[in-house]
Formats: sequence, structure tokens, C-alpha cells
Amino acid sequence: MELTAKEINDLKKKHNVLMEDGQKLYAQVMILHEECLKIQQQLIEAEGNDYDPIPLIFGSGFWIDPDL
Repeated sequence: MELTAKEINDLKKKHNVLMEDGQKLYAQVMILHEECLKIQQQLIEAEGNDYDPIPLIFGSGFWIDPDL
């Protein structure tokens, strides 16, 4: 597949935009990750041995008591 100089340049521009978007997204994910770790630590301290991190390891969330 042959590309013109303009097509190559356009692909490079698109690539750079996507890389910049990815860097911003990664920064947001790191902030969210840090916040989740802080909350998990608070839960460990509050619940002690009752804290179960296994659901979090497999991508599930916490069970929330609907009556509270």
C-alpha cells in the first residue's frame, strides 16, 4: 500500500493526537486508581478481617446494602 506524502503526514498528525489523548486518559486513570486505593485502605481499617478484596481483584465492585 503506497501512501502519498500528505496521507503519511495526516496519519502522523492523527497518531500524535491519539498519543496525547492517551496520555491524558492515563493521567486520569492514575488519579482514580490512587483514590480507589485510599478508599480500600479506609475499608480495611474500618472492617478489619471482614474486608474482602477478592471481588476487586476480579474487576467487580463492592456489594452495597440497599437498606442503608
